[in-house]
Amino acid sequence: MGTLTARQEWATMWPLPLASMVGISSGAMFAFSSGVFMEEMTSAFGWSRAQFSSTFVMMMGLGLFLGPAAGWLIDRIGPRRVALIAILPFIVTFSMLGLASGPLWQWSALCVFFAFFQIALGQTTWVAAVISRFEASRGMALAVTLAGLGLGSFVWPQLAALFIGKLGWRLAFPAMAWTWAVVAIPLTLAFFFGASDRAVNARPKRTKRPYGPALRSRSFIGLVLAAGLFASAYFGLSVHLAPLLKSGGMTLGTAAGIVGLIGVFSVIGRLATGFLLDHLPTRLVGIVAFLLPALSAFFLMVFPGSMPAAIAAVAALGLASGAELDIITFIAARRFGRDVFGSIYALFMAIVSVCASIGPVIAGSLFDATGSYHGYLVYIVVAVVAAAALIAWIPISSEEEAPAPLPAAA
Repeated sequence: MGTLTARQEWATMWPLPLASMVGISSGAMFAFSSGVFMEEMTSAFGWSRAQFSSTFVMMMGLGLFLGPAAGWLIDRIGPRRVALIAILPFIVTFSMLGLASGPLWQWSALCVFFAFFQIALGQTTWVAAVISRFEASRGMALAVTLAGLGLGSFVWPQLAALFIGKLGWRLAFPAMAWTWAVVAIPLTLAFFFGASDRAVNARPKRTKRPYGPALRSRSFIGLVLAAGLFASAYFGLSVHLAPLLKSGGMTLGTAAGIVGLIGVFSVIGRLATGFLLDHLPTRLVGIVAFLLPALSAFFLMVFPGSMPAAIAAVAALGLASGAELDIITFIAARRFGRDVFGSIYALFMAIVSVCASIGPVIAGSLFDATGSYHGYLVYIVVAVVAAAALIAWIPISSEEEAPAPLPAAA
């Protein structure tokens, strides 16, 4: 497949990124709709926002252990089988979130149960298939696949607000799950095949390279630190953005609509980054993208309650979210071999997800303590500046993986 041109790859395999884009959007269902559910559920049960957000820590902590296991399974039985096994339990357990009846432990238990199957349908499953079949146009194929997270971040807040208004928050959970299912299941059955899935009975036996050197490399350590800092800043703001905007006087519908624009700009940022990664130095693109959330914090701090400022903040946040995941996945695909990509990328994303889960808790705790999100906006600026500095430091290509001087521009 390495001899195919980018045009030939797209002509023969474009349905795979499309199916993967819809599949990967499931990863945004809980993360980006939870802010819309937050006020309804905390008001109904008397929880604080920090308590509501604490479930993210447990879910992401579970991913730290189950994510690598899912990656190991993907490397051995193929991403298609993993996806098909997990789809129905994912739908059922997300629907069960509407059964929460008051005790915080019950809500936490339902979220942890759901997390088992969300992890199996995580981005490692969908990305691994695309990585295995695309080479010449890998950057754009990844951009289209990962655009599903942007699509989800736009669609799910809108649908959550719509279904809550029409059905109530309890029935909104199953309504969202089955809305995704009627689109995702046919596309997965028809088009979702990785290279190993297409030749599962004819795969030559290969000696797996050891994981240790990759996990100790500057690339892995630097990517984890940079992406973890970025994720804690981005995810915390994304989850709390709807209540933050409501505190400035907006209605729930208006706030949810503005939050949904993250998805629109995320798709734009993702596709643009896929193009730029093929034409500009990876490091330059990464540094600029990682600094964008600082602009979001600036607009929200300096112009509180302003709709144009909120839209500008969301635009910067969406562009950054689209670019960041493309960049770290692109670097990971270059630095870690296909034979161990699923396992290493799953561990990487599990660690980053734990870091992301801390963001909403920090934001909620600061709000509960001060009645304001100002302190968290300051944290965002510090975190993304540090993350951009790490992107400048890590090796981008194999030749740069040396212990001595800092790498030159990619």
